[in-house]
Amino acid sequence: MNLTDVSPTTPDRAERPRRNAGFTLLEVMLAFAILAVITGTLGQLIHENMVIAADAIDQREMREIADTIFGKFLFEQDEHRDGDEGSIAVEYGQWAGLPQERADRYAIYRWRLRKSEIVAAGTADPNDDAESLTGEDDETSSSSGSSEEDAANADKGSIKLIRFTLTVFREGSPDDPLITLTRFLPPPEFQETGK
Repeated sequence: MNLTDVSPTTPDRAERPRRNAGFTLLEVMLAFAILAVITGTLGQLIHENMVIAADAIDQREMREIADTIFGKFLFEQDEHRDGDEGSIAVEYGQWAGLPQERADRYAIYRWRLRKSEIVAAGTADPNDDAESLTGEDDETSSSSGSSEEDAANADKGSIKLIRFTLTVFREGSPDDPLITLTRFLPPPEFQETGK
């Protein structure tokens, strides 16, 4: 067979449709569109998870700061009154000796201290402002005698405590607390004398 002879089954090079092994512009654009949608979705998910993680870290730090401030208030309980309120940045920043730029991070958080006398056991004096720890009415838990007898016997078996409650909230939303800590302590006269 002669090399110059061409078999009739193979088409001539000029007759063959020319197709390169690459992609068309439409295929490349479609691939980029799919890649952009996937990247955008993943980026959004990563951002949302980072925000959730940052909030969890802030919540943990705020809990630690609230515990610290509350311990300080309990130690200095005579210096603080019911209803005292302040800024976390000032209270914690001064106590911890934070530089102003670090303390400013907590400027949006505020604290409020509540102190109230409660009756933990026994019967409360009807003339006293102390509330019952159980929340029951004094009339239901008192004896069936007259109110004078109740008043005379009220302090004999009752144990009074002071309830300290520290509430931490964002500035401008005191009705939506982030953290609430409560501790019950005996009144100062019992702490000093050891009764």
